[in-house]
Parts: sequence; structure tokens; C-alpha cells
Amino acid sequence: MKILLVTSSLPYPPVVGAKLRVWNLLKHIADLHEVTLLSLLDSADEAQYIPYLQRYCSRVETIVKQRRRPRGKLLLRLLQTMLVGQPPRNGIAYFKEMKLKIQEVIKSQVFDIVHIEQSHMAPYVEFMDCAKNPAYLITLYDIGATQYERLLAIKSTFQNRFFTWLDWFFLRSWEPSYLAHHFDKCMVVSSVDRDILRKANPALDPVVISNGVDTSLYELLPDCSESKDILFIGKMNYPPNVDSVLFFYQEVFPLVRRQVSEARILIVGTSPSPEIQDLANDPKVELAGQVEDIIPYYKRACISAVALRAAGGTRLKILESMALGRPVISTSIGCEGLAVTHGENILIADTPADFAARTVQLMKDKDLRQRLILNGRRLVEKEYDWKIIAQQLIKVYDEVVSLKGDSTI
Repeated sequence: MKILLVTSSLPYPPVVGAKLRVWNLLKHIADLHEVTLLSLLDSADEAQYIPYLQRYCSRVETIVKQRRRPRGKLLLRLLQTMLVGQPPRNGIAYFKEMKLKIQEVIKSQVFDIVHIEQSHMAPYVEFMDCAKNPAYLITLYDIGATQYERLLAIKSTFQNRFFTWLDWFFLRSWEPSYLAHHFDKCMVVSSVDRDILRKANPALDPVVISNGVDTSLYELLPDCSESKDILFIGKMNYPPNVDSVLFFYQEVFPLVRRQVSEARILIVGTSPSPEIQDLANDPKVELAGQVEDIIPYYKRACISAVALRAAGGTRLKILESMALGRPVISTSIGCEGLAVTHGENILIADTPADFAARTVQLMKDKDLRQRLILNGRRLVEKEYDWKIIAQQLIKVYDEVVSLKGDSTI
């Protein structure tokens, strides 16, 4: 079948969650089906990565985001977005050039499936006037209202809290209603998100297509018993990740260092915010920024920390850590939606004191580390390998196209 995949960023290089997910699923889908990829680029420099995607896609089309919109035009766009009942973030994600490119692609080719990634990209479906009526699918990486409600708890300034509240206010009703009306199937990454959407609108009937990890690429690393490095990975201008690192540094790390003076924080991820950059002034903190290969940093670390207090969906970095054999300490929110068990394949802590105690315990208890490592690896091999997840997605494609065909008889 012919598939049009629409994404908010180019899924290469696969260095952050959304890119990792799309890249790994795309490779498997393209083995069986013809994929056209249409992506927004953060900058024109990203065009250098298009050849990597052309190995798998029959066609790759891109539009560079217009970064510096005139303030007046942007405010007008946001007001127009809210007047039609949509969250402001949809207005920020809208680019006229993307609309025109979608119309061009749709007119030039017939598709069996149109698959859009993330709900803020969903309104582009309105510009798809297809000669053939394809099946429309969308994947949510989190539930917008839940995500923004949690963000409200960590936003500090009035301006940030106000705009976060606006998105939350509109997302509560818009997301479940709009997606049910415009898409044949909605996919989420966890059963937690599925249950939230079902409660909001039973007509959606979401299906879970989990996040995953490439267990053939990521093999267990040697034990790093002597290390006291605590690893943080993620896009470091993403507010929940910024809050996670600051929360650990300010409230947990001092408690850890009282018992393990050699403890250090290792931060790896793209686009570090000014607050994260400031932490590098502390000799006990190393800021690596964006790296081409994450494996050397996992080799150096003894623990992978996920101290998230505001997030949605599921964390690929937890699955990645488990595949590589680095034990994970997480908050309840951080590991939400994953089939993990405290003390068996992960440690879970929500207060600074508990998080610090678990961190020290894991540094000192080799038997505990080994148990978490072995059980974590078994878990990802059994349930979260990308091959398994891709098969589940392809099954959804087949079922939706079949139902779409029956409905046109």
C-alpha cells in the first residue's frame, strides 16, 4: 500500500524521542509498503539528512519552518486558532508553506493511508482533498490536556503559566472531539493514554502502539561499578526535561553527595536551555549537549535518572537504558505507561529524599544493579522491540484500510 507520513520534524538523525520513534518504525514499514515522507525542518541545514531517509522512502518532501514570524501576524494567527476552538499551539505549528506542499503532494499521488504524527499537526488533514478516500490515522505521543495540566505545576512566570493554561483549556475538549471527527483511527503510546482518551470520547477507541528500542543495535554494556556518574538524556530545552534536571540538581543531588561525594551529573541532549547551561559551572556537572553517539556516555554512567514531574506518553530513554544495561531510577510520572515494576526492573521514587536514597542504594548495591539490569533487558526484548511494535502498526494499517474499503462498497 501507499502511505503518506506527515511529521513535525525530520526523523533523522534519530537523537530525540519523536525522531527515534518515527525513524525506527519507518524502516520496518518501508520494507513492506511505499512511504512518502512529508516533514517540517527546524532549519535548512537539516536538508543534509534527506539522503538517509531516501534509502527507505519513495519520496521525501520538506518545508523549512519560518522561525521569525512578525509578532503581529503570529498573534493574529493565535487568535484565529482560538476563535475556532483550537489550542494556541496549533497556530504555532501552522505554516502556509506546509499547507501548500500537502496540497501539492496529495494531488500528485494516490495514497491508501495518510498517517499524521502528533495532534498539533492534525489540522493539516483539512487540506487533504484526495482523489481517492484514504484511511486517516494519527499518533499521539501524549494526551495534550494531561501534559499541559502537569506543565502548569512547574511553570514559574505568569506569562508561561497563562499560555500553558490556554493550551490546557482548549485541549480538554478539542483534542478528543477533533480527532474522532477527522480520523479513522487514533493511536497512543500507552494504555494510560488510551484510557484517558476513551473516557474523554468513547468514539475514538484508541489503539496502543508503544514506544520501543532496537535490541539488536543496543546490546548490554559492561558493568560500570566504579562510576558514580548519573546520566540525564533528552532534549534539554523541553520544559519537563529542564525541570527534571533542575529538580534533581537542586533538591536531590545535595542529599546524594552527603553520602557519595564522588557523585557527578552527566547531561546529554540537544539545545540546552540557559538554566541547564548554567549548571555546567559546577565541576560536578558535565554538559555534553548534542552528541553523534550516545553509547560512550551510557558506558560512563552507573545510573540513568528520569526525574520527570511533568510529562505524558512514555519515555524512550527508559527503554534505551534498559536495553543497554543501565539501571533506571524514575519518578512515577517518568515511567508512567510502561510495564515496569519497582524493585524488579526499575526503581521508582517521587520525593527528593526517596530519590536520593534510591540513587545511593543503587550505587552501593551491586546485586540490586544486576537484578534491575537483567530484568530490564528481558522486558524490552519481550515487549518493546521495534520489530514487534512495527508489526502491530502494520496490522493496524491493514485493518483500517480493509474497513475503509468495506465502507465504500
